[in-house]
Amino acid sequence: MTITTDKWSDRKYRSWRRLLEDLEIGYLDTELLPLLVLVNRDTDLYTTSSCSGRVVVMDSEYPWEREETGIVFKTHHPIKPSDLEFIYSKPVYKRLWIIVSGPIIHIYSRSFKLASTILNTARRVGFKHSGVMHYSKDTGLFIELVTGIYTAQLARTRDEVIIEQTKIAKLVDVVNNTLLEGKKRLEALYVELSKILPRKTDPLIEGDLKTRGFQAIINPRSYSRLINNS
Repeated sequence: MTITTDKWSDRKYRSWRRLLEDLEIGYLDTELLPLLVLVNRDTDLYTTSSCSGRVVVMDSEYPWEREETGIVFKTHHPIKPSDLEFIYSKPVYKRLWIIVSGPIIHIYSRSFKLASTILNTARRVGFKHSGVMHYSKDTGLFIELVTGIYTAQLARTRDEVIIEQTKIAKLVDVVNNTLLEGKKRLEALYVELSKILPRKTDPLIEGDLKTRGFQAIINPRSYSRLINNS
């Protein structure tokens, strides 16, 4: 199937502009910025909504539910026991779950060969649950890179405390170790992709990077510094 170049390019630049807007208003998960810049610099790739890994406290019947749930806490960084003290005083409507999930990266590609290379690279560094989710002539191949890193712990119900306050520090250790394992795989993904990307740079993206002073992000070592300081 032939990809419609004009429509694909238009989608790429609209997505890039949205990324820059999210960065300006503080909505972007900034730990992803070096990887997002790296991918978007290639003329045959662009990214959409992605996550570097996160810790969430959710009020829901089950941790996998998406409807009729409430996120009461969210961060992309390691936490302290004091960050979770609120769970013992906050009203519970269903059940409070402490959930950790690893990074998830969404990429569109108009090159079958490059998509295959990215998937093989991602799986090799620990993104074992990655794959092509769909394909069309307007969007190209939609790739989802997922590690499978995930844990969920029930903390409270409406009438019972499951994780006692004296045990919260041990739980936080597990939460942070899980989160940081995902960050390590994200760093490995960046390092390996930086060896092959960009194959051909996108002039419009390069122009934006120079205008905004993003050249430092192009250096692979900058990602290690960012992760290690999180």
